[in-house]
Amino acid sequence: MTRIKICGLTHRDDALLAIELGADAIGFVLEPGSPRCGGEEIPKWISDLPPLPAKVAVFGVVRGPVHQSAFDLVQGSEWEVLAVPAPKRIHTLRIRAGQKADDFVQQSVNASALLLDAHKDGQYGGTGTKVDWDLAAEIVSRSDRPVLLAGGLNPDNVAEAVRRVRPFAVDVSSGVESSPGRKDPGKLRAFFEAVRSAG
Repeated sequence: MTRIKICGLTHRDDALLAIELGADAIGFVLEPGSPRCGGEEIPKWISDLPPLPAKVAVFGVVRGPVHQSAFDLVQGSEWEVLAVPAPKRIHTLRIRAGQKADDFVQQSVNASALLLDAHKDGQYGGTGTKVDWDLAAEIVSRSDRPVLLAGGLNPDNVAEAVRRVRPFAVDVSSGVESSPGRKDPGKLRAFFEAVRSAG
């Protein structure tokens, strides 16, 4: 069964709903400048959440140590500094139009998993831009690491994405929102139902 990561959580009630619906991972954006950045306030209430699912600190560029007690994994596109001891890493690959699988398959070094997202200048994610699913499927088939698919997923297209790409997990942020950082309960429920219907 395809796993589900809900990203860009900024409110405790949204996180609790994602957990109730069965999320395998929940992501919290700590990249300054992102409309979904929760900053230093997030770790204060993350500690009150249940121990499962996995909690992911999400960055564009990882510039310094991460709150070890609050997060299980760290996700980023670029890594200037690694936390010591380093949590497991999800390496975000931002795909541009026209790129090939060979451009990405070798980038899994020192990462526990890869996350495929669409490239957009000046933004690290949450853009609602879809990844080339054929390219994503080839990367999945050739990667020696688990691959998460992000980029423009929503309740209406995620079942097809799962069937075509066969990722280890899907990752959604803007596709289940009512506004940046706020999840829409109806869209969130529909997303889970769609993923599960695809197997």
